[in-house]
Amino acid sequence: MLLLWILALLLLFAGVYLLLIAPSDQHPETGHLEGWLYAHRGLHDGNRQVPENSLQAFRLAVENGYGMELDVQLTADGQLVVFHDKTLKRVCGVDVTLSNLTYDDLKLYPLPDGSIIPLFSQVLELVGGRAPIIVEVKYHGSVTANAAAAWEHLKSYKGPYCVESFHPVAMQYFRKHAPDVVRGQLAAGGKWKKGDSSRIVHFAMKHLLVNCISRPHFVAYSVPDDNVPAMWLMKNIFKPMLAAWTIRSQSTLDACEGVYHFPIFELFTPAGTGKQPAPAEEEGTLPGSEG
Repeated sequence: MLLLWILALLLLFAGVYLLLIAPSDQHPETGHLEGWLYAHRGLHDGNRQVPENSLQAFRLAVENGYGMELDVQLTADGQLVVFHDKTLKRVCGVDVTLSNLTYDDLKLYPLPDGSIIPLFSQVLELVGGRAPIIVEVKYHGSVTANAAAAWEHLKSYKGPYCVESFHPVAMQYFRKHAPDVVRGQLAAGGKWKKGDSSRIVHFAMKHLLVNCISRPHFVAYSVPDDNVPAMWLMKNIFKPMLAAWTIRSQSTLDACEGVYHFPIFELFTPAGTGKQPAPAEEEGTLPGSEG
């Protein structure tokens, strides 16, 4: 009898776990996003001559036939800018929090090449539908406000894109307000490190327990830290679309082939060439690129 109770509890636990990590049962069209390599924060060179998340980096990605991944967050005066970190210290050399600054303030702290941190609208205009964009909604400041601002820009954009975030509430926003937009849950494996989020949050993210909030169409996971049970289940049972980040060698890229649908790379030149970008004027609406 005891063994039966133990077995029943194990089955119950397994059922609850599968329910929590299950991706969306909706399957929007993703063909316009597949078959591309994605330049992480644009085709940058490690913030030497071509800074990450700069207009120059995105221009180079398009010109070389790559899609791109980028990060968006709001300034103090409600301008949606393309920048990864919470503070400007690593990229601009000034230890100030971006969300505390107005866009005019940001102009005082240029990127390493002397250019200004770009507005999201400027990047969308530059790309013009010629290559797909993976838009990461940052959780600095108000994650809901960041998600709402991103959608406000994207709803009229005619090019191919999808959205993703580490914060499941950002994707929950799109799930509610723009369910046809392809959305992804970002996650990372590896060990918990002091200074990261709490151990509980790290555990939930690592094992994709937050999927119950975001119900993503795809999962974007760090490689090579993807050897966790949740990712085995994604690859072999649930089989949603998968994105791999951040790939920094040809060997890792080769290992991802046939497993990951959206490879996100940086700081090396992948073998072969990217796709040929479409002309700037070709901005026809693509499935999944508007809600």
